[in-house]
Amino acid sequence: IRKVDWIENGDRIFPKELDAAEKDHRLHVEEGDILLIRTGRSARRKAKGGWDPNREGLPGLDATCLPWLHERKIAVLGSDSVSDVVPTGYPDLPLPIHVGTLVMMGVHLIDNADFDALAEKCKKLSRYEFMFTMAPLILERGTGSPVNPIAIF
Repeated sequence: IRKVDWIENGDRIFPKELDAAEKDHRLHVEEGDILLIRTGRSARRKAKGGWDPNREGLPGLDATCLPWLHERKIAVLGSDSVSDVVPTGYPDLPLPIHVGTLVMMGVHLIDNADFDALAEKCKKLSRYEFMFTMAPLILERGTGSPVNPIAIF
């Protein structure tokens, strides 16, 4: 939507941009969908090298996106970052998107994915909806797992 290679560290994505992405991609996010947010993190890393997110921040969703996400009733939120903008602006709640989605809404999260090849394929096909599958490891008492998400067109 922003027509840039990456969103700068600390830049916030607001609900109006999610609305614009729906319109631009000719789709509507609805109950049970998987929503993938690409900030261009790996493109930035390739161009500028690594950085310390604790000092330099990360781009991501502003906390004002929580009502939007709740209304859509998504099943999974994936990001090439950590979904939350860093710093969030809430010193007592460092990751409001994580808390709001994972804890309060029961939405599964995918963090630190590489969506560059997927974004190229979507653009080439002018298609932003696809079958999505992933198989996390089954870990007794586990709260997370490495995954390999797969988009099937």
